[in-house]
Amino acid sequence: MTQKTAFAFLIPFAFSAPAASAFADVAGYRAVYDIAFGSSDAASGITGAEGRYVFDLEDVCEGYTLNERFVVQLSRRGGPTLQDYRLTAFESASGDHYRFKRTIDLNGKQTQKAGGTLNIDAGGEKSDVSYDTADDISYDTVVLPPVMHVIELLETAKAGEKRHAATVFDGDVDTPAFYAVTRLNALSDNEKTQGDHYEALSGLERWKIDSVYYPFENNGDDQGATPDFLFEGVLYENGVITDLQLDYVDFELTTALSDLEVREKDC
Repeated sequence: MTQKTAFAFLIPFAFSAPAASAFADVAGYRAVYDIAFGSSDAASGITGAEGRYVFDLEDVCEGYTLNERFVVQLSRRGGPTLQDYRLTAFESASGDHYRFKRTIDLNGKQTQKAGGTLNIDAGGEKSDVSYDTADDISYDTVVLPPVMHVIELLETAKAGEKRHAATVFDGDVDTPAFYAVTRLNALSDNEKTQGDHYEALSGLERWKIDSVYYPFENNGDDQGATPDFLFEGVLYENGVITDLQLDYVDFELTTALSDLEVREKDC
């Protein structure tokens, strides 16, 4: 299982205008999601799952700090596996600079460690990834960091449009970027979500989102392309996401929002 940075939801926060405009009502938030087993293909050998996902976004005025931890134990016919994914990052308010460190541990042993920067040129025509311990990569297109991806999703939704597509940054050494296609549909006031239990989300606009992440080289145009990852959820106008479901193609995970702290903006 390869961990994707969602909220690229922001979750893909998910994934333009200055960041402050889309997050004018909050400085950031911390959300805790309990992870449970959804379904799986018989060939995957996965029979169950449980874990926790913590997403912490902090507005530091000149940009955002992001801390994620995704811990899940998968029950398999050959024995359980425990994956622990951690991300620490800073994204500039304009979204043109992203600095990150990420690790993945499998059964207590580190299997991946990566860090570096993503920079987008002033003309918005090129993106450069510089890794601390791997070869640098250049893209002849804009590659959106996580918060900016979310901001673009929000702007698309608020404009009444129902589809957004962009190249988004993941940070994985082997697959640094994906082509993400997201469908957005406004929810009516009487449609229930997990966010109904939180006062900080009361009365806010929200949209049902379905995102599909394709290998970047296909740009989503090849009809035979198989997605690497899919997720769906409910995106609120302040960037919070609830009702998150993660689809890794051969198995699915569901989540329940168990704790939410929305912070006041003080910049």
